[in-house]
Amino acid sequence: MIGRQRGLHDLFGFRLGTELFQPRSFKMLAGFIRSVSPENDPQFRRAPDGSALVDILRLLRKVSTVADEASARDEAIGDILSAVCDYCAWPIGHAYLRSGDELSSAGIWSISSSISGARIADFRTQSEQTVFALGQGLIGSVAANGTAVCIADVTQKDGFLRAPSAARNGLRGCFALPVKLAGRTEGVIEFFSPDIARLDDELLELLGFVGGQVARILEREQVLKSREQLASDFENQVQGTVGMLGAAVSQVRSALDVLGDSHDQTRNCNQGIAQAAQSALQRIENVAQQMETLKSQLVHVGGEAAETVRTTHEIGCQARDMRETFATLQARAADAEKMLSSISAIAAQTKMLGLNASIEAARVGEAGKGFAIVAKEVKALAGQSASATDEISRWMELMLETIAKAGNDIDQIALAMDTLQARSETTAAQTEEQAEICISVASGATSAVSEARSVGDSVEEITNAIAHADAVAGELSDAAANLETQGSELRTRVEGFIGKILTM
Repeated sequence: MIGRQRGLHDLFGFRLGTELFQPRSFKMLAGFIRSVSPENDPQFRRAPDGSALVDILRLLRKVSTVADEASARDEAIGDILSAVCDYCAWPIGHAYLRSGDELSSAGIWSISSSISGARIADFRTQSEQTVFALGQGLIGSVAANGTAVCIADVTQKDGFLRAPSAARNGLRGCFALPVKLAGRTEGVIEFFSPDIARLDDELLELLGFVGGQVARILEREQVLKSREQLASDFENQVQGTVGMLGAAVSQVRSALDVLGDSHDQTRNCNQGIAQAAQSALQRIENVAQQMETLKSQLVHVGGEAAETVRTTHEIGCQARDMRETFATLQARAADAEKMLSSISAIAAQTKMLGLNASIEAARVGEAGKGFAIVAKEVKALAGQSASATDEISRWMELMLETIAKAGNDIDQIALAMDTLQARSETTAAQTEEQAEICISVASGATSAVSEARSVGDSVEEITNAIAHADAVAGELSDAAANLETQGSELRTRVEGFIGKILTM
């Protein structure tokens, strides 16, 4: 029904492709277009010349139906050629198609079974081998002028390039119809008969509708090709996009795998860092505690060293005082030795005096006995004095030696105490420096403890960040899987959409 309506619309003068019927044709047919078959129109009338207009209407309807239902170009054009040949009772129909500024055989023929292929083999071969430029020969002239042409006898027509082969194959009558699309002749269909052609201008003009239907077929082919190209381009673009999406998803998955491995390595490293940081924190805390203890001990040692310096200084002063005292004692001992020398001299003189008295008493005799006794006692006393003086002298010598030795010892002690004081002062200074260093180290250890704890906090933050990154990676993996599913669904929908487009 749709094909019938389209054919009737075209026949009434509506535009079909680029072909529009002339008003004269419309007037001639307007009175007869009340049905498309004699069965539906009992008042069907014939033309004055005896030809049944219903036949041409049936032809036009058939040609329009073929054009409407055409699926393959060559087959549809061949069916139209056959329909025209059946209507005209002409045995041969052939189609030329344009490429650039030339027309060549499309290899589409309609040959009646009444003519053997061998009979027209020469003409068919020449027709398929001959290429017509615009304006050249019958085909070129029809393409250039865009009007239908009827030749009564091609064997007698000047400029018909295939006249010799037509004569040899028994072909005489010919008419050719232009196939116009968008104002441009895209092809020419020609028909041949062994008889002389007798077609009036009105009938030839009506048959021009056939060229319009062939143009519709060519237009549909172009549309289909354009649609197929668009579908192919769309499919390629979408499939390319889907492929790129799939590649991107694969890259995301690969990146996620690499990120997962990196996270595992980071997690392991972070655990190692956490353990090392904890161990280092404990060690630093131990060092800090030990440094605090050492600091206390050094401060105590520094105090003891200062006390030692003070004590050695006091002992040194006392040793120097004792040395001065022993110097005074040595001087007094020297004076006592001088006194002993005087006593010893007196004892010697007394002894000499007693000896002289004894001598004088002996000279006197009896009268000097008393004096002799006194002289004897004096002499004995002098001897005792000499012995005591010798004893005291020996004791004084020993005492002087002891005092001298003690003085030397005191001097050595004083020197030793001076040296000990100097060393104690050095030790005290070094201890103070070490205490300051220890205090600085202890302060650094305290800072290191704080920093180590900060590192521990950072490690914990890294652990939390890794956990968050794992969660994000999981979300990305789910998103990649979702994208992959959507890409597959999109590919399936695009294929279905393109299939629908191609089957429209």
